[in-house]
Amino acid sequence: MATVPAVRRHHVVALWLLTVLVPALLAVTGCDVANGSRRGQVVPEPTATGGPDAFERAGRGLPIRITLPPPGTPTPYPLIVALHSLYYDGTDPKTNWDLDGLARAEGVAVLYPDGIGKAWNAGTCCGVAEAGHVDDVGYLRALIAHVSENYPVDRTRVSLIGLSNGGMLAYRYACEHGDELAGIAVVAGSREVARCQPAAPVTLVVIHGGADGHVPYGGTPWSPVLNTAITPVEESMAPFRAVDRCALPTQPADSVLTDRYGAPWHAPTPTPVPVPDGVAPPPGAPATAPLTSTQDTDPAVALRRETQCASSTRVVQYLLPWMAHGWPPATGANSFATGGVIWNVLATARSARPGPRL
Repeated sequence: MATVPAVRRHHVVALWLLTVLVPALLAVTGCDVANGSRRGQVVPEPTATGGPDAFERAGRGLPIRITLPPPGTPTPYPLIVALHSLYYDGTDPKTNWDLDGLARAEGVAVLYPDGIGKAWNAGTCCGVAEAGHVDDVGYLRALIAHVSENYPVDRTRVSLIGLSNGGMLAYRYACEHGDELAGIAVVAGSREVARCQPAAPVTLVVIHGGADGHVPYGGTPWSPVLNTAITPVEESMAPFRAVDRCALPTQPADSVLTDRYGAPWHAPTPTPVPVPDGVAPPPGAPATAPLTSTQDTDPAVALRRETQCASSTRVVQYLLPWMAHGWPPATGANSFATGGVIWNVLATARSARPGPRL
């Protein structure tokens, strides 16, 4: 897939990015914690999501929010399942993540499910879904199977993209049924299941803010907001590095500064500017030396960490040191083309076997 071209426009000094491997994390300005606690909420009964009529018996039914690729798109096409954050629903990624734009540009179907009580049971988190032991993994498996029976979806190219609590559920699904997924992308999330043994290699994309105080990069023994410990990002990723047979990114070449499109960033290069007649060169410079100017360039926004995997999958991490909890902004000086960056990695990923068998 062609990489979106960068518009070169900002001069930047990016030495500050070199500090991001040290998880000195700041207080949160969180995106999905405002409504918070489980007190007074009705705890739902566990949902039955096994068997041939699993989707119907899950009790969530219609409507299903799905964006299809444009007419004429070659079939079968990939499917992305977008998992919202805590206290939000499937309308949030639809409006804020611009995955609909990705569907139009790249010929992808995007599915927007809702968690019960605007929460997902990702293991030790979150909300009424975790308290009621809701089988959200079973529900998603049934939902994907249901959609695949009604639309020309490529069952070997199903991926999950999740923010915060949604990212936690993406981790859990991949831990339990990784062979059914081409890949997952986790934004500002952590793995909240202790046992994680993916049945097959699965591509993983992680995007995390260095200033995330809600789901800290380095984890925390206890989050009073989420009522659980938060697993560090590196520990969350470890089972996937193991099954994908990827070395830890410990060498300098494993870490690359990127622009907002995830492309490698290079420091501005001075360019020679001829000295006009009658203009003296800088003091101490030879009379024939040209002046120099610095080309404008997009700023370095993220640090990408990746090593070669022995399998055909990829494990890629983007660390945005300035970012607090949430989906990276799409505009502004520190904007990041999150959906496109994720799809650049997931576009060629395939699962080990064609989808869930229910």
